[in-house]
Amino acid sequence: MTSTWNAPIRILDHGTELAITYDDCIRYHGRTSIGGVALGFRLLQLALADLSPGRVPERAEISLRTAFPGPGLRDAIEMVTRAVSRRAYVVDEALAPLDAPDAPEAVAGRLWFEITIAGARQTYAVVDGAMSEEFVRIGRASKHPGFDAASAARWLELREGLAATIMAGAPEAVLRRPA
Repeated sequence: MTSTWNAPIRILDHGTELAITYDDCIRYHGRTSIGGVALGFRLLQLALADLSPGRVPERAEISLRTAFPGPGLRDAIEMVTRAVSRRAYVVDEALAPLDAPDAPEAVAGRLWFEITIAGARQTYAVVDGAMSEEFVRIGRASKHPGFDAASAARWLELREGLAATIMAGAPEAVLRRPA
């Protein structure tokens, strides 16, 4: 992994440059949906490299549409861009993207994202297998009564493991640009 992916995300807030780290995003969200926090951080790193190379964009220039309602992803995006507060973050689980109809299912929704920075737009989907069937199955079960202590412990282990895996590699290890 190159040092670029270990670096903070640089963003402008009304002309003031901010450096926001993955740890900052965890402090904002907590660890409840840490896999989503990691995914959101890596998604923004990749989108900034693709859509704003060599230029630090203003928060107000960034918007996102997704079919994934995860709170960890939402909070990572909000921490860096304030897109949720600015109403520039749209979640629609019914989105059926033509460019990625095979975007994998998550605990809820699909792992498809469209990011716009200063008018430039790119879509992304999570690579197949990045989120295991066990992760999705146990995550869905966690939303229902009768979720036992052993399952809760496994769910915690899976969430932490997903975050560690996402953060151990470059964004392309988890995200693809649909054709």
